[in-house]
Amino acid sequence: MSLTDPQREAIHTLWDELADFPASRTDDALLHLMGKLSGWLDAGDVVWVGAARLARGAAARRDAQRGWRGLVVRHMRLAPSIRSLSRRVQVEQDTDPGMTTRALVAGVGRLRVHRLHDGFVDMDAFRQTAHYRAFYQAAGITDRLFVGFPVNADTESFFLVDRCGTNQRFTAADAELVGYALRGLKWFQRELMLSHGLLLAGAPLSAAEHRIVRLLLTERSEKEIAAELGQSPKTTHKYITGILRKYGVSGRIGLMALWLGRRG
Repeated sequence: MSLTDPQREAIHTLWDELADFPASRTDDALLHLMGKLSGWLDAGDVVWVGAARLARGAAARRDAQRGWRGLVVRHMRLAPSIRSLSRRVQVEQDTDPGMTTRALVAGVGRLRVHRLHDGFVDMDAFRQTAHYRAFYQAAGITDRLFVGFPVNADTESFFLVDRCGTNQRFTAADAELVGYALRGLKWFQRELMLSHGLLLAGAPLSAAEHRIVRLLLTERSEKEIAAELGQSPKTTHKYITGILRKYGVSGRIGLMALWLGRRG
């Protein structure tokens, strides 16, 4: 089994398209990537999760997710019901991460692609769980592709591709396609992590901080950034000072250098 020449060409074109997005438009680039994956795989939703290791050693061994947590979640579809489920998943991950989450984090440190129905978990047992009923059945998810991608030793990028309201399952060819497409995008997945504060800032950025980081990567002045966000210049400057401190740089040139270093 292998990708066709047209499929490879489409993926290579996608890589070029993503490289053309400026650093300030990482969110738009992510939506573009999600849209392509959705179209190729006839998916109802695509989800990106930025995950980080929060515990090691004995504490990690006692933890259902081996010390890992999904800290940032972005959906291609933004229906209120989906947002509600996403928030609930993040709230409940400490108590009931679910069989699929435990299986996904069991493979951290290497690229892996799994299909819900390929033996990834015991489906008969999974269907009996409250997690399945709440986050799969209630959402109409009938199949899911899971991709785990190590960005560094303490962060992973997860992509979830969902089929909804259909009995058509993902194939091994589908898994190969999405795995190949994402394998060539380590630079982009680092950029996603960086833009949300998961590589250097030590903790996820707030929504306001994330918006300001995006604007700091443009040529806008602090005054223009404040005007665009409807803030006073003093408030914006305070945010910027805190953001630069989180990233360990002294100014906007240093901040931009972090992105350029990952694109070079």
